[in-house]
Amino acid sequence: MSATVDIPAVDISEFHRLTRDEYHQMIESGGFGEQTRVELIDGILCDMSPQSPEHAEIVTYLTRVLAAALDHSRFSLRPALPLSLGDSEPEPDLAVVALGTPRPYHPASAALVIEVALSSRQRDLAVKPRLYARADVTEYWAIDLEQNAVVVHRNPGAKGYGSRSEIGPDGVLDGAVVGIGELSVAEVLAAARVK
Repeated sequence: MSATVDIPAVDISEFHRLTRDEYHQMIESGGFGEQTRVELIDGILCDMSPQSPEHAEIVTYLTRVLAAALDHSRFSLRPALPLSLGDSEPEPDLAVVALGTPRPYHPASAALVIEVALSSRQRDLAVKPRLYARADVTEYWAIDLEQNAVVVHRNPGAKGYGSRSEIGPDGVLDGAVVGIGELSVAEVLAAARVK
């Protein structure tokens, strides 16, 4: 007969939260190995999932499309590079940052952030919208491969985004916020199947 063991719920208040400065000190002192992939979210170190081939193909496709379409005299394209957002330092798959954006360490906001939500789906859809909205990221696109759609977040505010819409394969993404026109959702999703 097996005994039942009660496991207490984790009390997040028991965690030590890092400031962004402490996080940078750890990085600069070699506190993480070269293979360590983490991001700071609300002061907590979070492991970053390895990229699946589908994830990598979509990021590659969007990097090529955005690099060709952006006005580089107004914006920089940052693939898999950090943003400094209060006591968070996420590393979105892609960020389009207006030139002149304040950089307390890395850029403090972006015009557009794109995440490919697969193994990181929970964090990308439930945690990061609040984080990006508080940092006044104008638009946040979460490419939800599980649902075969792109979740578009607009109208950032202190409590989150005021607008959230799901665009399926028949729809288009309006890239006007960064001056790139429309992107076919079907083409973005199809990039995941390129081998």
